[in-house]
Amino acid sequence: MVESEDMSFAARLRQARLEAGLSQADLGGDEFTVSYVSHLEAGRREPSARVTATFERRLDLPRGYLAGGDWGRPRHEEHATVVSTADLAALVSGVTRARSTSDDADVAALARQTADLALRQDRPEVWWAMSLAEVRALVSMGAYAAAARTATALTTHPWVQSHPSLLAEAHTTASRTHRRAVDRTAATHHAHAALAATQDLGDPGLRAEAVIAALATRTMPADGLVAELETLHHRLGPCHLAGLVAWTIGNEAFNAGDTDAGLAWHRRASEQLNPDVDHRNWARFLSATVLQRVRHHVDEDLVELFAVGRQHLARLGTTEELADLARTEAQWHVQSDRAEQAVTVLDDAFRLTDLTDLAEGRLRLARAEAHAAAGHRDEATTDALAAARQLTLEGDEPAARQAWQLHDEVTRA
Repeated sequence: MVESEDMSFAARLRQARLEAGLSQADLGGDEFTVSYVSHLEAGRREPSARVTATFERRLDLPRGYLAGGDWGRPRHEEHATVVSTADLAALVSGVTRARSTSDDADVAALARQTADLALRQDRPEVWWAMSLAEVRALVSMGAYAAAARTATALTTHPWVQSHPSLLAEAHTTASRTHRRAVDRTAATHHAHAALAATQDLGDPGLRAEAVIAALATRTMPADGLVAELETLHHRLGPCHLAGLVAWTIGNEAFNAGDTDAGLAWHRRASEQLNPDVDHRNWARFLSATVLQRVRHHVDEDLVELFAVGRQHLARLGTTEELADLARTEAQWHVQSDRAEQAVTVLDDAFRLTDLTDLAEGRLRLARAEAHAAAGHRDEATTDALAAARQLTLEGDEPAARQAWQLHDEVTRA
């Protein structure tokens, strides 16, 4: 993503759209006409804050990128490291290209290098964008603790704290990453902070993301948050974020035992989520809706959904999500009295490359359960013991307890 010091909103928007491979019609979607997008790119119309935020979400840009700002110019040029704007822009473009051509470790390292340089150059908006790119790469490679540290650092930076919308996004991101790092206390702390930061912002998108993060911690009363999400879904209109909201509402309906409402909301999510905007969340949604159907014994379309889910996740190279999908498929086979087939599915999942220790521990627990259901006592004992030890080391205490309990049950049988 190349940028110049004096780049306007119009130029940033056009360049980001072209780099994303979208037409003006694709970017406008159902909300904005091609003519309106064209006027914006030509500088003939001024965007509202809502329009800016909407396009940043659709283009997968960090919040605040399109707006730019005077903060892009060094206040103390005589003390700045001698690196040209073109050099910094080249590094930013390198990170953008690397996200589709390089492995996550390389993307994270390059994003960190560029973020540090941008901060020394007094370019906090570039530092912000590159820090978020680093967080995404770290999450993608399963380095959740490192991602959580980077996201938490965003919440303490004075420049972020001086921009309420960025502070809200930083706390939401920190909550998500801490939850993945199995640190519920930190995830809950940042979720509360995100809710407080978005309370009076008037931005339905930011508020929706904060509420979703809060629900994910499982530490706050769900009823009021779900009711608010339903209102936000209506305010957002048809867009990708509305699909994420519908997905979350559907999950909560399933969890409350209302299978019909859960299916209805997930159908809305499948219509509103746009894989061209966010392929990763589209693929994750497929896995999530399959999991809910299996848990609630809704077999309709499961075979097709498993196949489509594997296809999309394989395209993304998301090993952990593929492992999660395999665990869900194994659960389905076990509850359908096909335990031997469940073992086969999980054996295949262990052949995935670059499995994290946490993902491997969870797979071992699932395979122990499948072996136990199939009557393979020795294999179940071995896998349950290994899973219990591995999950304990990785900090997943609920799963570790489940593994120890299974081990005890099998050995006593």
